[in-house]
Amino acid sequence: MLSHLRLPALAPVLALALALPLAGCAADADDDQESSGSSSAVEIQNCGHTVTVEAPPERVVLVNNDPVANLEALGAIDRVVAITADLQEGLYDDATYDALGSLDLLSTETNATGGSVVSQEALLGAEPDLVIAPENAVDRAALERAGIPLYVPTAYCNDPSPELSETATFDRVWTEVRDLGTILGESERADEVVADGEAELAAETAPDAGTAVALYVSSGGSVLSPYGGPSMVTPVFEAAGLTNVYAESDERVFDVNVEDVLSRDPGTIVLLYSGGDPQETLDAFASAPGVDDLAAVRDGRVVALPFSYTDPPSVLSLQGPAQLRELLAGLG
Repeated sequence: MLSHLRLPALAPVLALALALPLAGCAADADDDQESSGSSSAVEIQNCGHTVTVEAPPERVVLVNNDPVANLEALGAIDRVVAITADLQEGLYDDATYDALGSLDLLSTETNATGGSVVSQEALLGAEPDLVIAPENAVDRAALERAGIPLYVPTAYCNDPSPELSETATFDRVWTEVRDLGTILGESERADEVVADGEAELAAETAPDAGTAVALYVSSGGSVLSPYGGPSMVTPVFEAAGLTNVYAESDERVFDVNVEDVLSRDPGTIVLLYSGGDPQETLDAFASAPGVDDLAAVRDGRVVALPFSYTDPPSVLSLQGPAQLRELLAGLG
């Protein structure tokens, strides 16, 4: 109907006059948006690469679930749009299980180390603006060409920096939380998480509980893999009153024979498991030849702890000491 109305002759002049200041405002708004856009871009160093995000990511793809606890702590679970595996029970808030349990799992293949590898097509199909994955699980260069930043948890760098071969402390957790907070635009919240974590650790004390080894058992008990000084096992053990018998090793994880474990005579054996029934891990270890000669086995000091409470570094590592103390108390 308005197209049939006739405007007074002055209307075009008034319209132009009104449009000019509005155009100026629009230009100012564009300038503000450009300024805001440039100021929101952040860079961090990660596994020897510079990771740049132009704005806080809103569509995050996870290749393995190790970062879930840190994302939960940063209030960013709602940004996850694709995962590669179901969550292990008992580790996260109910809301996290509800949010991620409704997502379709990306198809994966298994690499030489038993990790998940995702095809570039599957990743791009999820339309991410950030991928969080072990470095050997994705093609970093291909993601960069597609304009998608990759963040690698430092435990999964292909070529770790020299400091990652040093004995780990809970500073590894603080670094992971702050780096993710920077990428996600949640730096203030990250600082709060770190402050709360430091206070929690400072409030905990544990009596000396002797020596221990953390083992990952695979191939039906035939392969024993202890965690050394650079793994989060070492500070988690220390906070629980335990001394890691492999703390002097500069390797995060490696394979040994039973004789090597025997030579170190750990007072407690902590078996790390990634999911399922912990009894399966206990049974697999018990079936390994030679373990009956270990004093910890004869004394009944063998416990199973979810892997996520130790390594790689996350806010779940902060719960590791309390989980271990509870297990130790159950030994009598």
